[in-house]
Amino acid sequence: MTRRVRLPALRCLRYEVAFNGWRILKETINDFSLWRLIEYPWCTEALDLRQGDLVLDIGTGTSTYPHMLAREGVNTVILELDAERVRWQRRKAEEWARPGAGKVYPVVADATALPIRDAVARRLSAISSLEHIPEDRPVGREIGRVLAPGGVAVITVPYTRNERMDFFKGIRRFRRVASNAFVQEGKAGSFFRFYNDQQIEETYIKPSGGRVVKWGAFGRRILNGMYHETKLTKYWRRYVIKDWLLAKIVHPLEERFGRATEPLYVMFKIVK
Repeated sequence: MTRRVRLPALRCLRYEVAFNGWRILKETINDFSLWRLIEYPWCTEALDLRQGDLVLDIGTGTSTYPHMLAREGVNTVILELDAERVRWQRRKAEEWARPGAGKVYPVVADATALPIRDAVARRLSAISSLEHIPEDRPVGREIGRVLAPGGVAVITVPYTRNERMDFFKGIRRFRRVASNAFVQEGKAGSFFRFYNDQQIEETYIKPSGGRVVKWGAFGRRILNGMYHETKLTKYWRRYVIKDWLLAKIVHPLEERFGRATEPLYVMFKIVK
């Protein structure tokens, strides 16, 4: 029987060093930071992966997560709309390929109309990607369409319990364009959405035809309100090595003792 695949935070950090060099410990590269050190281990565990499995990853961008899975023996189909990012992923797949490792297949694909047959996906992930898609309702329907009976979808999205009126106030310029939705000024197409419980249910859970069997969260009063979304973040966000300590120590404490406070992100596992 093939072994269960796990991807703890320290191993994620070690892979990032292997992929990008030791400078990753000093300076954030390619958006790899605290939240990924929480999301990647949680999502890998939730996908219940074993060597040889295949994962469809929606909106991968330039994430190194599929390449981490490849080193663990898992195959990944990258479904990304931006052709330049797909080319980047193809170059990295060639550079980082190793004998005996899993395969990475980058494909130009629109999440609102996936080039995947009905009911064939056993495992699907969307990690910090769906919040950047303005027309998200079709994405939820597509996830439900491609998932096979018994298939698993693991999703992480920004979260709010009520109505979000600002984002990164005083740090970056985001303009509110709709309920819980923002566009970064000066960067065309930089869209960002927060979801409340009702929106998650209506956009992703109901259309999937499945049920949520696992739920997680991160970024509460300390990690978000006092660390991430403050004007002081520019002084400490570069040093990724300390993010591992925050993920291993502060995050578990927040989730145990601070759950009354609102998280920045939620993570959930749907089984169809």
